[in-house]
Amino acid sequence: SGSVWRHYIRYSQICAQAVRAAMKPQYKAEAEKAAVATVKTVKPKKD
Repeated sequence: SGSVWRHYIRYSQICAQAVRAAMKPQYKAEAEKAAVATVKTVKPKKD
């Protein structure tokens, strides 16, 4: 059901935050740049 998905998404967010917090600063910066690049490629282009 939908509630299962909400819990899964929340769990994923917590895990992602924990992983980022555990990363060394240089890796964290690289991961954030990669995440930003991924978001940019996912967005539809408006010409």
